[in-house]
Amino acid sequence: MSRFARKPSSATAFLLAVLAIIASALASPVLAQESFGTSPMHVRRGGTGAETPAGARSNLQVDKFTGHGDSAYSIDASDRVVGTNATFTASRTWTLPAANAVNAGQELIVADFAGTVTGTNTLVIARAGSDTVNGGTSVTISSANGAYILVSDGSSKWTAQAVGSSIASGVSSLDGVTGAISTQMGSLDVTGSTLSTNLLSSRTFAATQDLSAFSAVRTLGYATAGDGGEATFQKIGGNFIDTQIVSGTLTANGTSGCTNGTYYGVDLDGGSGRGAKAVVTVSGGVVTVISMGRGGRNSAIGYAAGDVLSIGSTIPGCSGAKTWTVSTVTTPTGSFTDSAGNKWQIQYPAAGLDTRAFGVKFDWDGNDGTATNNTETLQNAISFAGYRTATISDLGGAIGGQVLLAKATALYGCNVDDSLIVPQGVKIKGQGNYTSVIKICDTFNAASNQVELCDSNTHLACFGTLLEDFQIFNSASVSGISSRSVVYTNNAQHEAGMRRMTIYPGGCGRGATYETGYGGATYILMDSVEYKGGKSNANCGGANGPEVYINYGTTQVMVNNLNLSGFSSGSGGPRADGLAIVGGFVDIVGIHTEQIINPVTINITSINNGQVRARSVIGGVDCVGMFTLAGTNTSGNFMLSPPKAVNGCTRLVANAQAGGSNLTGPVLVDTIFNP
Repeated sequence: MSRFARKPSSATAFLLAVLAIIASALASPVLAQESFGTSPMHVRRGGTGAETPAGARSNLQVDKFTGHGDSAYSIDASDRVVGTNATFTASRTWTLPAANAVNAGQELIVADFAGTVTGTNTLVIARAGSDTVNGGTSVTISSANGAYILVSDGSSKWTAQAVGSSIASGVSSLDGVTGAISTQMGSLDVTGSTLSTNLLSSRTFAATQDLSAFSAVRTLGYATAGDGGEATFQKIGGNFIDTQIVSGTLTANGTSGCTNGTYYGVDLDGGSGRGAKAVVTVSGGVVTVISMGRGGRNSAIGYAAGDVLSIGSTIPGCSGAKTWTVSTVTTPTGSFTDSAGNKWQIQYPAAGLDTRAFGVKFDWDGNDGTATNNTETLQNAISFAGYRTATISDLGGAIGGQVLLAKATALYGCNVDDSLIVPQGVKIKGQGNYTSVIKICDTFNAASNQVELCDSNTHLACFGTLLEDFQIFNSASVSGISSRSVVYTNNAQHEAGMRRMTIYPGGCGRGATYETGYGGATYILMDSVEYKGGKSNANCGGANGPEVYINYGTTQVMVNNLNLSGFSSGSGGPRADGLAIVGGFVDIVGIHTEQIINPVTINITSINNGQVRARSVIGGVDCVGMFTLAGTNTSGNFMLSPPKAVNGCTRLVANAQAGGSNLTGPVLVDTIFNP
């Protein structure tokens, strides 16, 4: 040791020891304690009351979860994360603590941990007292696994931000040119910004919100059947246009001089809607009856209760007012009213109207009793597509639209009189004649037509009404009568009728009737239509008539690739008659039959009432005569062209005309049967 080194003094050594102890303490964190080296200090004395970091966070209420089930709940000021731990059976309200009961900046999370909240069984997070939540009274979780982060200002306000896997929130896009902000679904409380659109989870959820800040909203897809997915809605101040007249009252019948009779397709003027036509009966010089026919659901769109409609000068000889006042209209299944009373009118999409947007559910799976009866919603969708932007088609303007069917089966027609009326210009289109299906309810009124192309009560020409690419299905066990058709029309024309359709008429009954042809010399289609089933007349308890009946006046009927079939002999068949032609100028290009005894019968009693030309004909099993010319048919009105094949038919033509003879073999040139 150097002679200059010295041992530290006792005071210096003590000081160095103390400094070493302090340095060691600073290097290792410790919990606040009552006394050095003993128990943790209580929270109320500034400590954590815990020996571990996790315990400290819990004691200080940094981390805390509170689970609650299927009932109302008052959230405690000490709660930090509150979540569902049971499935809701109804909408439940959880009430926040007073905003001034927690520190300013205090966060609270409310979430659907159970993952079972729906658009119906929602979780409403409500204010306490007169506090506000995002400026309102509450926010709502309406989808599974949704959540909100809420922050108090320590006084009277909560700010809520939606989070979670099912409910997005916040800004989805910003238009750098216009400054418009588009919000994601569930984010309704954006202030100081221009909203270009607002995307909501569903129509059911939208109806629970105050949407006053918006002029248009959109809803998402079809997670819940019948909830109006994929639709755009416009705020309106007047009446909904997707309503139809149900009933009304004759309120003024004209003073005198009206010419007695029945008048069809009479325009009713006035009111807030469009397209109302009626059948008017005049007796004793005054109007006695104004009938809308099936509640006006074919054409009278957008009217309101209390509208006064007038006949004007349509009825000859009348003097004085002739009015009919609307009593009731249908409730929209497409449009809705929000919680603040704003009306939101569904808009017609450019690509066509999906029937599911009006609540149609494609849920039939073999049992009528477990499926939804879509009578109201399907008719509402079709009628809405027929809302007119112009009232006179001959002068131009858009009339009608396209109605789309999903890939599945929808049940229809379980009420008393459920004929589906397809208005002028409306095309119902499916995804294929074995893909999209309308199943007719087994309890359907057997005497009513199931689908009518245009309003049969107007007796006016009706353009462009078309069924395309789907199937109409009746159970084989259900019998119809000859006065009921699956598809009926007496006035459709100009690219109207059916194309690529399959019709199951049931055990008995008629597949289609084209008759009268009001409106003049034009054309109607039956293109690539297949009729399947239909027992023999004898097995239906009397004459049931043909599977298809045509008597369409002076109209051209274009029949292309027609397929007719009955049941086999072991299943109650074959059917006696397939296609009966009584009038109209019918051009048949391609026809095939199976289990039909008389596939085509022609009985046009006047050359002026129609003619028939046929080519590319193939008979099938049970066929006796592919074509039968009735004894009262006018000679010379039927021409048969090659190629022809008899196949399963006994003969090609059974000619019962005076002086006529049967033909067994094929024709090689155009042949007119005279006689």
